[in-house]
Amino acid sequence: MTCLTCKVGTTRPGTTTVLLEKNGSLVILKEVPAQICDNCGERYFDSSITKKMLEEAESVYQKGAELEIINITKAAA
Repeated sequence: MTCLTCKVGTTRPGTTTVLLEKNGSLVILKEVPAQICDNCGERYFDSSITKKMLEEAESVYQKGAELEIINITKAAA
């Protein structure tokens, strides 16, 4: 697909790292599957991946952890 941000690049499957922050808690999600623009690096996530990221982050926030690093592909297994 043509990138919606730069309108020049083409997205390709890959993995990326995502940082989420809420109320002083940081969650780093590694190896997140995404479509990534080969020109500007914009990342696009499937709805199922977005749901998984938000569920993992909410779990961390509920525990009250300040920092947690999660490999999303291992968490999904």
